[in-house]
Amino acid sequence: MKKVFVISNMYPSKEHLSFGIFVKNQVEALRNSNIDVLVAANDNPATGKKNTILKYSKWAKDVFSKSLKYRKDISITHAHYVFPSGVFSLLLKKYFNIPYVVTAHGGDIERMAKKSASIRNWTEKILQESSAVIAVGPVLAEQIEKDYKIPKEKILVCSMGVDRNIFKPGNKREVRNELGLEEDPFIYLFVGNVIKQKGLEELLVAFQQVKKESDRKVKLVIIGSQRDRNFVDSLSPLMDEDVSLLHPMEQKELVKWYQASDVFVLPSHLEGFGLVALEAIATGTPVIASNVGGLTYLLSNGAGHLVEPQNPKMLAEEMLNALTTPKEQYYHREAAEEILHIHDAKEITNRVIRLYESAVTEVQANE
Repeated sequence: MKKVFVISNMYPSKEHLSFGIFVKNQVEALRNSNIDVLVAANDNPATGKKNTILKYSKWAKDVFSKSLKYRKDISITHAHYVFPSGVFSLLLKKYFNIPYVVTAHGGDIERMAKKSASIRNWTEKILQESSAVIAVGPVLAEQIEKDYKIPKEKILVCSMGVDRNIFKPGNKREVRNELGLEEDPFIYLFVGNVIKQKGLEELLVAFQQVKKESDRKVKLVIIGSQRDRNFVDSLSPLMDEDVSLLHPMEQKELVKWYQASDVFVLPSHLEGFGLVALEAIATGTPVIASNVGGLTYLLSNGAGHLVEPQNPKMLAEEMLNALTTPKEQYYHREAAEEILHIHDAKEITNRVIRLYESAVTEVQANE
């Protein structure tokens, strides 16, 4: 196999460290496995019609200039997110006969494909023309099979994986001291985009309820992109001195916050997989999450605690349960290890490479 051309509408930059970091992590893992990876990606999360046109035009130019330059050396393309990334892979297959695989991350199927009939048609075409579809969770895989008539054998259920060399347990006291945190408070952590679909309103309502009912000092730390300023501002009435809102950071810094926290909370309304929950598990931090999408699959074996989405009362009850239950009882180590073994980044990388090789071999056999 020659080059793998990764095409993604999300990729981190120095200004936007967490924007599609999971795609970059996989690219680096592939390179560490001696795969020659070429990347054309959008690293600008700016929204608005003008910004979207400018950034996607720049991205398209990058895709096609690299395609023309290296088309004889590209064995396969890998599109992250079905639409719009998969459009480029579909066109490169049509014009240069380059096969492609596409990873569906959840939002592309749950939200993007529902925006218009045109986008849904593109989504269907991209999925059908691919050599293989990677779904980051089994619920998403079932949805793709059912809604887009994709054969089950063509879909590989495969998360982005967690790098356990980075995300691992640490000494809570030492890490809190390093971060300038008090030793006593019970700290709840959320990591993810600060948007409505992540359940931040419910989390803040639940947190205030926990404060009322607990004698212990509690803190809530929210780490994530705050691009939706209107939504961020709407949360102000629910914020107080015990809530910290931090911007995204490099993973070597982010892991310290997982290690310093007592419980990780992800009350999403929908979630294709929930990689941040997996990262929390890898650091030995108990997880509370919504019983939706990939989170149901990830945590149903006891690796975490599931609550119904958009239910702040139930969320508060589980957050109080975590507060009053000893960690050795609340964090189920055997279940956690089982999940971590399945989603270890090294094994995931090997599965993706085997998928590439299979797709390329099939195309060559049919030529």
